[in-house]
Amino acid sequence: SSPAAAQGRRRSGIAARPSGARRNLGKQASIVKMQTAIRRGRLAAAASASAARGYGTSLPIPTPPPGTGVVFHSGMQPPKYSLSNPKWFGILFAMNLGAYWGHYMYLNFLMRPNPPNPPRD
Repeated sequence: SSPAAAQGRRRSGIAARPSGARRNLGKQASIVKMQTAIRRGRLAAAASASAARGYGTSLPIPTPPPGTGVVFHSGMQPPKYSLSNPKWFGILFAMNLGAYWGHYMYLNFLMRPNPPNPPRD
């Protein structure tokens, strides 16, 4: 830098820094950038965690009038079909077994076998 530039910096109140101070400022700037990046990452992780839990509705949720119980109790809408756990799992396993058995029967009895490969020259 020229002496005129140094004199202009002195007049404006900006002191000339030695090169070691510039290097130190560079380290401080990189530390600040790293801290900012870490902070942004934490904020993004917190936002995604809250977004994952953000299920529900944006509509207003009805509240019961004072002095009443639950708004929609289970007696108002009885389930049309209700299976116990053993019945439900029995049907599930029967359907699964039927799918496997049907696939096996189709491959072995209905589908014709592939012809043998022709001899190679």
